[in-house]
Amino acid sequence: MSRTAKAALGMVVLAAVAVSLLRRRQQSDPEQLLRSYYDAWTDGDGDAVRDLLAEDYCGHVHTISGTEEHGADELAARVASHAEAFESVEYELEDVLACDGEVAARVTMRARHRETERDAETTGIVILRLEDGRIAEEWSSWDYLGLAEQLGLSNS
Repeated sequence: MSRTAKAALGMVVLAAVAVSLLRRRQQSDPEQLLRSYYDAWTDGDGDAVRDLLAEDYCGHVHTISGTEEHGADELAARVASHAEAFESVEYELEDVLACDGEVAARVTMRARHRETERDAETTGIVILRLEDGRIAEEWSSWDYLGLAEQLGLSNS
């Protein structure tokens, strides 16, 4: 193997180790895991969200019509459909609390709705239960009615 090939191989190995260490740090830090979760939502990256979830992930989302439950694959699909509905998405994490394998936050989403071309802002509360550095369970409640009113989609 030539000196150039050895150097290139060394750089590839070094990059792989760096990525692995960064991923471990993100997964061992509950607040960073939460930030990575919402970064993936911002990017509309269902695969990135899926990578953060435990195989047996279960989400409990309080909606206008009641509490919906979904698994990891359904959540990844929701991230993709959210990206189709909204652009210029930003999440602000406020009041982040982590304790005993759980992380909770008050979250504000700001975005532009593609269909109505209206800017909107909504707040929610999210609690994530972590297991082995991944999100095993999620409870969230968002102001969907307020969001629908801002977008002109509500009858009230």
